[in-house]
Amino acid sequence: MPLNYIKKLFRQKKSKNMIDYDFYRKLSLFETLTDNEILQLNDLLISKTYKKDEVIYKENHPQAVIYIIKSGSVRLQIDLAHFEFKITIVQQYCHFGEIGLFLDTPRICTATAIEDTELIAIKKSDIKQFILTNPGTGIKLLYNFGKSVATLLLETSKSIRHHDLR
Repeated sequence: MPLNYIKKLFRQKKSKNMIDYDFYRKLSLFETLTDNEILQLNDLLISKTYKKDEVIYKENHPQAVIYIIKSGSVRLQIDLAHFEFKITIVQQYCHFGEIGLFLDTPRICTATAIEDTELIAIKKSDIKQFILTNPGTGIKLLYNFGKSVATLLLETSKSIRHHDLR
């Protein structure tokens, strides 16, 4: 039987174990990965749900997990004495908590679900091991992380310049 026919049959099944390739294609981290590379990564991904106003992690907690928002939204904030300073709101298809992949520092902010939210979590140790054992895919992932961070810095810089009140 041709491989395409088998793939088509497999994708038609509606199962909790099915991989949602369309969802993963919308993620900046996975946009350049093949179906087979996504399939390999899928074993590392952990689905977690949070209720509205539930804290995902607190500032100064260890950085052990990177998150991707499957549905819902998350507020990132810094708690200053009796004031919460909102850093940003992270929406569906975006990732957060990735600083820990590159630096061994505690969390720099608190992450809270703004609404009922489903996250995909990847443990830092798992992604590091994956990159070591799959260097080609690892290079793609690291490039996508870099591109994402560079885009965020560029957007932040433009926003600051736009709001500059000299």
